Amino acid sequence: MKRALVIGGTGFIGVNLIDALLSEGVSVRVTTRPSSATLLLRKRAVERVPASLEEPEALCRAMDGCDTVFVAGGYYPRYSLSLEAALAEGVPGVKNACDAALAVGVERFVYTSTIATLGPAPAGRPADERDVLPEMPADSVYRGVKWAMEQEVEAARARGLPVVSLLPGGCIGPNDLRVGSGAFIVGVVKGLLPWLVNGTVNIVDVVDVARAHVRAAAAEPGARFCLGGHDIEIKRLLERVASRYGGRVPSVELDARAARERAEADERAAAPKRERVPVPREMVDLITSGQPVSNLRAERELGITFTPLDEALDRAHDWFAKLKLVPPRQ
Repeated sequence: MKRALVIGGTGFIGVNLIDALLSEGVSVRVTTRPSSATLLLRKRAVERVPASLEEPEALCRAMDGCDTVFVAGGYYPRYSLSLEAALAEGVPGVKNACDAALAVGVERFVYTSTIATLGPAPAGRPADERDVLPEMPADSVYRGVKWAMEQEVEAARARGLPVVSLLPGGCIGPNDLRVGSGAFIVGVVKGLLPWLVNGTVNIVDVVDVARAHVRAAAAEPGARFCLGGHDIEIKRLLERVASRYGGRVPSVELDARAARERAEADERAAAPKRERVPVPREMVDLITSGQPVSNLRAERELGITFTPLDEALDRAHDWFAKLKLVPPRQ
């Protein structure tokens, strides 16, 4: 790999991917939009090109001269209120990226999906790359649109796109400006979580995910790699955060149905002002459908060693402390 295009390079995974590529001596080009937050790109030696997933011709120009394309930032629904609207916004953009890569003839197309698209594993083993949901999970906007986007990529693979897909769990670590999956750390430390729903979550250090992306560029087309990281019950995870950094674990625990109703009601109230909610419906869906996930293929074929959970939590906490969202570790 000599020159790579990173779509979504101003996002959490994307910035860490850029660092991993630059450390390997790869020339990096990054797509940006007028609304992109480019603060973290300013001290990184990258070429910026104007393009978005809604601009097929601009995508072709951006990909021209690049041997590898990374789609590290696709559509992410802010609220889980309309699956139809999410599909209308998310799927065409992924199709545009796939079509452009086919037209330009890139050598490898590395797509960032999510373990949320996995189906339930058979009893007796953790979920892995074989566990593909046969139908869209229509009861979850986040899982539904991500499943549909992944299906679009698979359709392009059938048309000859040399794609490798990565399915990370909840990423935490440095460069998280928007406070994404790591929001549970801030929520516990500052006592902002009013309630919880219990279930399995999968937490992975974003630096491990970025390293896996770089190595996946040399994998065989059609390969899929789960990057679940560490499996842990969310209640145990919150307790672990409170014991390490202080704060409060919610005393109110809701069942799955009540949690979905509460999260959806909170989002409907927040949507008119585009405010954040303490526990998004998307997170409820991930927790209640969560399951242990095997990292074996990524460990074996990509040579990835996953950062210990406590170390990953410390790195994420230190980043949020740098942003002054939580106090520094004592």
